[in-house]
Amino acid sequence: MAVFTITGATGSVGRAIIQTLQSQSHEIRVLSTRKSVEINGVSSFYWNPNTNEIDQDALIGSDYLIHLAGATVSKRWTAAYKKQIMDSRVDGTQLLLSTMRRLKTPLKAVISASAIGYYGSDLERLMKERDAPANDYLAAVTKTWESYTQKFESPQTRSIQLRIGIVLDSGTGVLGRLEPLVKFGLAAPLGSGKQWSSWIHVEDLARMFVYAASQSLASGPYNAVAPAPVTNKQLTKALCRVNKRPMLPIGVPPFVLKTMLGQMATLALMSQKVSADKIVATGFSFKYTTISDALSAIYQH
Repeated sequence: MAVFTITGATGSVGRAIIQTLQSQSHEIRVLSTRKSVEINGVSSFYWNPNTNEIDQDALIGSDYLIHLAGATVSKRWTAAYKKQIMDSRVDGTQLLLSTMRRLKTPLKAVISASAIGYYGSDLERLMKERDAPANDYLAAVTKTWESYTQKFESPQTRSIQLRIGIVLDSGTGVLGRLEPLVKFGLAAPLGSGKQWSSWIHVEDLARMFVYAASQSLASGPYNAVAPAPVTNKQLTKALCRVNKRPMLPIGVPPFVLKTMLGQMATLALMSQKVSADKIVATGFSFKYTTISDALSAIYQH
């Protein structure tokens, strides 16, 4: 049994990680910005990166830190909110770094969330961990975020960044936005529908975080995507098929997406064909390797 501390634990990915850890009988602590979080079998500790407050007991005697905390990018990108996206990642990481340095009790590993936004958009290129970052807003956020989480690395502590793709989980994220459209027979490809979507089932992602900590993976970035990326049109079609609903044959024009979403339309139109080879080479095995398997598991229990 090991002791895991988690930030950002109340989101979909955090909840899945807690389930995975509980199934393996680990001790779980969460750092939460809410003073009273009750999760069965989990110890809760308060922190507030905005005011530099943290209950350091959350980290004393902990073996592993799973660091997920950061404002969602799936909200309209006003100038103020774009600043919040960046600040939430930097401030939280800096507070954890300074606390750990003060405690002088090194963790075995810190596994931090990152994102495939690092690579930018390309209709053809297969994106790998060694690639240079793109030159756009999302890439700037992930590059900065990783530059801070890399500072956790020391001779005693491994620091791993999981570059997460589209997380498939019912009622949240991309599926949460598409489900109402599918239900009413209004789902359609976005733009040309040819852009690549690199996805991962939430259960596999949770398992990957725990695996990266407990299997002594080497420090550095790993793509957290399933080995079989699909186009946006294939994703939409598979989602409609599993829900037994039709797909509209024409794509949603980019200008409509930009009107609806503002700058965030970038997310909907990005093409990212991302390689899972590095994590697979370490021995990690995916439970869900095809989009139809993943969606069937979500919608056909």
